[in-house]
Amino acid sequence: MSDSGKVLLIDGMSFLFRAFYASAWGGGYRQTSTGVYTNAVHGFTKMMLDYADLVKPTHLIVGWDVASRESLVRSQWYDGYKSNRQAPPEELIPQFDLVKEVTEAFSVPNLGCPGFEGDDVLGTLSTSLSADGHQVVIATGDYDSLQLVSDLVSVKILKNGGKHEHYNPASLLTMRGISPEQVVDVKALMGDASDCIPGCPGIGEKTATKLITEHGDLDRLYGNLESCTAKMRSKLEDHRDQVYLSQKLATIIRDVPLEFSLEAAAWEFDRDMVRSKFEELEFGRSLATRVG
Repeated sequence: MSDSGKVLLIDGMSFLFRAFYASAWGGGYRQTSTGVYTNAVHGFTKMMLDYADLVKPTHLIVGWDVASRESLVRSQWYDGYKSNRQAPPEELIPQFDLVKEVTEAFSVPNLGCPGFEGDDVLGTLSTSLSADGHQVVIATGDYDSLQLVSDLVSVKILKNGGKHEHYNPASLLTMRGISPEQVVDVKALMGDASDCIPGCPGIGEKTATKLITEHGDLDRLYGNLESCTAKMRSKLEDHRDQVYLSQKLATIIRDVPLEFSLEAAAWEFDRDMVRSKFEELEFGRSLATRVG
């Protein structure tokens, strides 16, 4: 590893939505005395500090979605992409801007690019930074990010109760039976209902994993269909175009046009500035004591 350090990349939307729903399940939304909703921002800040304590990064960056569904690059490839997405709760909407005020108080860069998703931002950053010899840790709730795992890039998948699953190439193979390069091809076959990625009807995760591990990748599977049962061959042939479209939709884009300075992402902050923001948002003592 280069002596330039360790970079923690946070999936902003994953953290913010998880923080919102974790604190909202009982129906009570944290608010300031003037009625500003802060439950998601408070939870996000706690999670960011938790992962910073855990990873001990030298640098920290948050990646964000910044586009409506209709303006996404992937929506141009496939009309149905993420078409099932509901509007966020009204109590969460004002917190999208508020959370960035908090990260800015910590001098943490907020990065996004119109048309692209947070995954693409993290994919571009992790690819570029690891190519320069930096160790990268991605914290996200999205299993798609497992395709980014490498010798220098590990992924922590958020789970309930403040827990996570840690993935590097070895643990990915142990826990899911595939390599980082096979993550997209498994998704191409099984699809993803949450993102409206169609996949191949009738093929679930177990079968998709079996097919890809047996053949190596999607191209070799399609080049060797005669080895499949007649029923499986028929499914795969009938939905070939849909499967390859799903592969394209599931592939994280790693060359998003981002402007960023690693120096500006140093995990160092002005404690007075952070405390002032905490006071403004009436965060209370538990978080304040964590920033000294």
